[in-house]
Amino acid sequence: MSPFLDQLTKSFRQPEFWAYSSWLDIVTKYRRTRLGMLWLVLPTAVFIVVLGNVYSHLMGYPVEQYLPYLGVGYVCWRFMLQCINESSTVFRGHKAFIMDGRVRLTDFILRAIAKPLFYFLFAFAVVVGVLLWSPAVPWSGLATLVVTLPILLVNMIWLSFCIALVGARFPDTSELISTVLVVGFLLTPILWHVEKFPPDTTRGLLARMNPAFHLIEVVRAPVLGQMPENATLIAVMLMTLAGWLMASLLYRRYARFVPLWI
Repeated sequence: MSPFLDQLTKSFRQPEFWAYSSWLDIVTKYRRTRLGMLWLVLPTAVFIVVLGNVYSHLMGYPVEQYLPYLGVGYVCWRFMLQCINESSTVFRGHKAFIMDGRVRLTDFILRAIAKPLFYFLFAFAVVVGVLLWSPAVPWSGLATLVVTLPILLVNMIWLSFCIALVGARFPDTSELISTVLVVGFLLTPILWHVEKFPPDTTRGLLARMNPAFHLIEVVRAPVLGQMPENATLIAVMLMTLAGWLMASLLYRRYARFVPLWI
């Protein structure tokens, strides 16, 4: 077993640092607010209902088809966005722990993912409500989440580690990522349908070169009762295999330098 997988396994067996503490951060954040934990679902509900109704008319899609499409795409994108943002500063943000001798870096990676995952699960409850409401979506598609959501999570683990490592070495990483992700939201098929750009066109090819599209689509398409494109299945498989191989190699080579970089 590679050092990365070995350390990750040990981190999963000891969730006190990354899981319990992340949940405590969320509870503490909303304890003094009027609505409390409702803030975990309200932003997603408002975004989907308000923006979904507006854009469905602008783009000419039936609202019962567009809201599920937008909802699944948005919560997946937000989960990925939060994981990436958290990971870019996670080692520097936990400098005191690392310098104090807690050098199992996978603890910090899982902590960077745990909080976005809690937000994602609450937000997805809103999406499930939209899916059950829409007559255009077969309820049987919800069963595919048992397979597709773990695929998304597995890819976010290796990606978060790679970004965290770069962020530890180059402090400007978080600013660069924030700039790129603002543009990335507009270039990823979340508000618009990728069917607008067929695969045999230049725009369609560029849209399908976006890794975020494939990670979202592998979750969204089966839920909506559709089959992902072959290109999406191949891209996700290659990303998963290549990403975990790269993360393992980077952990073996550079993990020991993190205390020096931060």
